[in-house]
Amino acid sequence: MEPQFDVLPPQQRPPNPPPKKSVFQGLGAGAVAIVVALAKFKFLLLGGLKTILSMGFMIWIYSTWFGWKFAAGFVFLILVHEMGHVIAAKWLGMPVTAPLFIPFLGAAILMKENPRDAWTEAWLAYGGPLAGCIGSWICWLIALSLHANWILAVAQLSFLINIFNMIPVPPLDGGRISAAVSPWFWCPGLALLGLYIIYFHRWQSIVLIVIVLAVAIPRIKEAFFGTPTPEMLAYYNTHIVNRITMALLYLGLLAALMLGYWDCHQHLAYLYDQS
Repeated sequence: MEPQFDVLPPQQRPPNPPPKKSVFQGLGAGAVAIVVALAKFKFLLLGGLKTILSMGFMIWIYSTWFGWKFAAGFVFLILVHEMGHVIAAKWLGMPVTAPLFIPFLGAAILMKENPRDAWTEAWLAYGGPLAGCIGSWICWLIALSLHANWILAVAQLSFLINIFNMIPVPPLDGGRISAAVSPWFWCPGLALLGLYIIYFHRWQSIVLIVIVLAVAIPRIKEAFFGTPTPEMLAYYNTHIVNRITMALLYLGLLAALMLGYWDCHQHLAYLYDQS
């Protein structure tokens, strides 16, 4: 008798069983996974430790002038601003460092790669003052609910700092947002730096403005007086709909910040007159 064989068509044949890994291969893969996890944990731990220590140092510095409650509240709202950038970066898929606090200069996160275009950079920049605005309004609400004047003062200063950040000059957030609309907004932004000092009487900000100008002037020079490369033209080539959208978002956020600052100022001025 001849042997019988069942020949199945290719689509009905059972898949070949995966090759069995040896014990040493499994242990090696597990060891690699543990090392990668520990490396990520170490990075997160060091980043968080850097943020916490720099925050504590800034609170200690500011508390010598304004008291620890005001200093802690103000530094916390700066953290809220910076976490807005971090959340925006995660949403855009861009790796960034943990926030680092620098007394009298604020805080900063560093990008590990350049944005793809001005539209992406604008969203990354917009997240900071948006979070700062929301945090300041929440602080305003808490202050009025608890009748806590010092919290209202923290909210007022936070509104003011975020307004400064919205000035359309790089590397400020406003300069990076307005780049998606048109780099030409950087020109009036230079004048607004001076008007900010005069209107808000922030003469102590001159050092900070000098640092901003040191970073802004080379980028402005490159954008307007340098040879336009194809990469630069592509970077600032934002669709007209996106330009209008970002312009409206910018104006709306700036209006919300200025309204909050004005309301805090009115409340504090009234309380000062009553005392």
